Amino acid sequence: MDMAVATVGATFNDWADFIAPNRISPYRNRFPDGSKWSHLFLFRKSDPQHPLFPPDEEILFDRGVDDLADRYVRIPAELRMSDLYLYEPSGDYFWESEYFYQGRPAKFRSSFFIHLEAVNDSGTRVEIFEYQPTIWVGEYFGMSAHAVLPTMLHDIRPAQSTTAERKEVLQMIEEAATRRPATPLQREQRQRALGTAAHN
Repeated sequence: MDMAVATVGATFNDWADFIAPNRISPYRNRFPDGSKWSHLFLFRKSDPQHPLFPPDEEILFDRGVDDLADRYVRIPAELRMSDLYLYEPSGDYFWESEYFYQGRPAKFRSSFFIHLEAVNDSGTRVEIFEYQPTIWVGEYFGMSAHAVLPTMLHDIRPAQSTTAERKEVLQMIEEAATRRPATPLQREQRQRALGTAAHN
């Protein structure tokens, strides 16, 4: 499990690193500027200094129209203690995804719960759940709580989870896992498995 957490941490930007008070050099983003993933950061469930991982009550109340968050919350809480939250903190960044509106690409944004669950002595199951997927389909003329006169407002609507984004998150984690050197225990387990296969 620790290896899986470290792998995810090495794959994405970590908010705690980004705002570290003792950092003496500029933050080095793990993704190029043009990548949507350069805007998202990891938050840990058990981090009291950066408590942006939403509690279950908030997840269910504020999930939008998508039901994937319900499935996530139904996982027993004790099995979600090592989970991570991949989130774009400004709330203003959208990207193109699978959605179209009136024949044109609709900008999209979402957060992601990365669920890590031990399945045996050496394995970890990784599942990706989208949270609050929304699309930005254009602008409309209306009243804002922050303006006296009518103005143009973003037309942002709740949406269903995508497949592409979840697959992309999982693929990046899998690729990072193959690049990490195996621990002595993992090498021993692999050799034992190869020896067993050779005798069968």
